[in-house]
Amino acid sequence: MGDTGPEPDPTASKRPKLQSTADQPQSAVRCKYFVQRKKRYCKMTVGTGKEYCGEHEPTAAEPVAASGADRIPCPLDPKHSVSAAKLEKHLKICNARPPAEQRPYLVPGINCTSSDDEQPEAAGSEKEKVTKLADIPPAELLELIGKVSALYESAGPPIKEESPRHSILADELTVEGYGPQTLKHLVQSSALLGLAEQCDFLRPDTTFVEFGAGKGQVAYWLARIVETAPLARSAVLLVDRASHRHKKDNKIESREIVQRVRADIADLELHRVELVEAGAGRSGVVGIGKHLCGAATDLALRCLVRSGTSGTAVRGCLFALCCHHRCDWRTFAGKRFLLESGITRPEFESIVRMVSWAVCGTGRSRERQHEDDRPDRCGLTRPEREAIGRRCKRLLDIARLRYMERHGYEASLKYYVTSDVTLENVCLVCVKK
Repeated sequence: MGDTGPEPDPTASKRPKLQSTADQPQSAVRCKYFVQRKKRYCKMTVGTGKEYCGEHEPTAAEPVAASGADRIPCPLDPKHSVSAAKLEKHLKICNARPPAEQRPYLVPGINCTSSDDEQPEAAGSEKEKVTKLADIPPAELLELIGKVSALYESAGPPIKEESPRHSILADELTVEGYGPQTLKHLVQSSALLGLAEQCDFLRPDTTFVEFGAGKGQVAYWLARIVETAPLARSAVLLVDRASHRHKKDNKIESREIVQRVRADIADLELHRVELVEAGAGRSGVVGIGKHLCGAATDLALRCLVRSGTSGTAVRGCLFALCCHHRCDWRTFAGKRFLLESGITRPEFESIVRMVSWAVCGTGRSRERQHEDDRPDRCGLTRPEREAIGRRCKRLLDIARLRYMERHGYEASLKYYVTSDVTLENVCLVCVKK
């Protein structure tokens, strides 16, 4: 056999062991601050010649110039520190700054109630213990179910079947690489924009407001419509209380037609936002929402109604309705209808819990699926509970619909996508008379 050369060193391919802290270069030394909550030292590296990272560098009690310290406690929140040289810049972006000082369109709790609500409840009533469904006697629960069914039957015409699509997403829906979840959201966005086109909302001189915008997928396609139609003097406003990464609206090329506002809808005075206020050059507002959980839908409806009474021309809105189990009595827009129909607050709380019967499944394992056929303590089977849950959801939506009708809108409920796309497939459509 030929010469194969020297045998390889068995340790040559192994990674070298990590150096101890003493052997590491100064730039890799870890911070000496002990984090009490985590029961360990901070893992951040420190700068040359320092023992602590920037956040944990001890701050000086005396003036910076005398002590040489670079960091001082933040004047707005001393729980964190800031570089003294960058203090002015930090105060403009610090999350602890008072919102009202920086944003004139924020008024805490402005949309939580309205003038046509019933008299305010006594202080502390919001903290009352809510009775669980399991603790309600069967006869009492069945009586409430009968009341819900009667109201549902007499409330009005059935929901209209609609499943429109907008051509702006036609190519996007044919992309083969998208998974089912991505396609589901694209279909919903296309259907909402199709409904907006059907209602003649996609007109020039309009500010489109996406409430609960999240990453801004609907707003992105709205902006594409504004750019390609074109809809002269139209713009898109995104409202969300969180700050999301990888926002879709960052890809909108025409930056002058888009604005993102970080705000809780409960605190938002829409007519005072730059894109909406009287001098903005646009005369109409259209609200849209693809995922406004429970109370957020009520807050958005109140926000639009309040803006309309403040001089803003609100043309209408369309909101995909979902997460009724997160509705709250204090902010619910349809309280007046429920009270006039004999539904009290405790009954509302029970209805809010029964809506989960429609979409939340059983929670049982596969081995226990056969138990679904057994009647519950009220004698109801699973299909019956699902039907009751849907009626509870629709009753809450009808109460919202009546609220918008009372404020001058033609309102209706429509199935904007089929149930195989999502079980939360009902949209509230309101057009100003």
